[in-house]
Amino acid sequence: MQIDKLQIELRPRTNAQALDLGFSLLHSHAGAAYMAFLALWLPVVALCAALTVWRPDLSWAWLILGWWFKPLLERAPLYVLSRQVFGTAVTWQEAVRAWPGQLGGGWFRLLTWGRLTCAGRGFWQPVWQLEGARGAVASARRSALGKNRTASAAVWFGVVCAHLEVVLQLGALGFIGIFAADGKIGNPFSLFANMTGDTPDVFTELLTLGAFALSVALIAPVYTACCFTLYLNRRASMEAWDLEIKLRQIKRPQALRARAAPLAALLAGAGMLLALSGIPAPVRAAPGTAASAPARAPCAPPKGMNLPERGPLQAPEQARIRQQLDQLYAEPDLRGYECVESWEFKNRNIKEKKKEVRPRSSFDMNLIASIFKVLFIAFAIGLVAWVLYRYRHHFPSFERAAKARVATEIGGLNIRAESLPPDVMAQVRALWSGGEQRAALALLYRATLSRLVNEDALALRQGNTEGDCLRLARQAAQRQQLAQARLEVAISATSLWLGGAYAARWPADDALLACCAAWDAQFGTAREATA
Repeated sequence: MQIDKLQIELRPRTNAQALDLGFSLLHSHAGAAYMAFLALWLPVVALCAALTVWRPDLSWAWLILGWWFKPLLERAPLYVLSRQVFGTAVTWQEAVRAWPGQLGGGWFRLLTWGRLTCAGRGFWQPVWQLEGARGAVASARRSALGKNRTASAAVWFGVVCAHLEVVLQLGALGFIGIFAADGKIGNPFSLFANMTGDTPDVFTELLTLGAFALSVALIAPVYTACCFTLYLNRRASMEAWDLEIKLRQIKRPQALRARAAPLAALLAGAGMLLALSGIPAPVRAAPGTAASAPARAPCAPPKGMNLPERGPLQAPEQARIRQQLDQLYAEPDLRGYECVESWEFKNRNIKEKKKEVRPRSSFDMNLIASIFKVLFIAFAIGLVAWVLYRYRHHFPSFERAAKARVATEIGGLNIRAESLPPDVMAQVRALWSGGEQRAALALLYRATLSRLVNEDALALRQGNTEGDCLRLARQAAQRQQLAQARLEVAISATSLWLGGAYAARWPADDALLACCAAWDAQFGTAREATA
């Protein structure tokens, strides 16, 4: 492999740039590469077409047959591109004639388990075909070349190319379907709708095979060329091809000087003839003047510049390569520093000025800044806390966390549990029979509210009216937080209280006794006995 004859510019490239370089390479040698592939692909397609005519019901199998052998056919355009990229002109006829000899290495893998899983096969083909690696050597080479995400790039590029083939195939089928179907049918693929029927149409199957062959013929050389440039870029970065080419180019100036020696002798002879003929020769500096000129100081690297350490020599050839590398990096463009001549005093007596140390101010601003920092943080925390408390009603979690306050007085009536007698209804009946009707109804009403607040956790407030208490009790019953029977007792007691207290309409004895009995069943002694 003569890398100095490489026709592409070598420089560090990313995997995407290396794949893109394949399009340029294929564009330069498209004729030979496409013809070499078509010369092998078209006979395979013809064979598949013949098999399709013979057994149209197995058309899918003949299509897969052509697809299955495609990796071996890709070695023909690779043969063309691998020669053209190093400056060797190859025709497609030569590539076809050389194709049987290029099948060794990797063919069994590509035709068996690797056919379905090796989407990046185009990146491995040069290892088998160009390097001639086999077995464990080929595996080691593939492992080394596939690092740095290069193998992943090849695989994903293969997946993209496969999708492009499908898109092109569908586009070709749709294009044919537009012209083959009548104008009333809007679906361009309706022509191929009967492909799954019991009697497949041979013409339709051949059209499908033709679309597949067309898509493969367009994409396969592109895939081969891009994977090949990806392979070249990986090898160039691994083996430093650019440096090797540069080293080989170092010898060229010597060759040029050797070719220029006769020209210099000819010019010197012409000068002597001019001198003998009386024409003054050009003025030149005396040899002694040039010898007395002070020699330039060597351009040493600046202090602090880290130079790479070198290990011991492993071979005599390595010393020669190191010398060539030193000559290469001694060039002003590559050594990384610049040497400039300047005048300096021999006796440089310049007193260094002592740096004036400014006395530190006793007033420490850092303390003031820290104090303001703490105050600002405290103000921010307080502001956030005030905002949360001010708008706590907008946060349901705050309301649930708030401690429930139990009402102790409603409408001037004491509803604390300890203010009630042990047997409330007995006391109510006693007051009612004693003629203290208002006191009896007041005791009945406040005992009802006391039970609702303390036993049923009804959220009553001090300012609630009788109507508010009933409304809250009904809402609690709707939420199934209060039994319906207790709600009816509350309604009856509130009605008796409102009629007697505000309208002096005292209920009949039966009504009061019935209410007392219901109250006992829900809140009083009867309920306790039942429980």
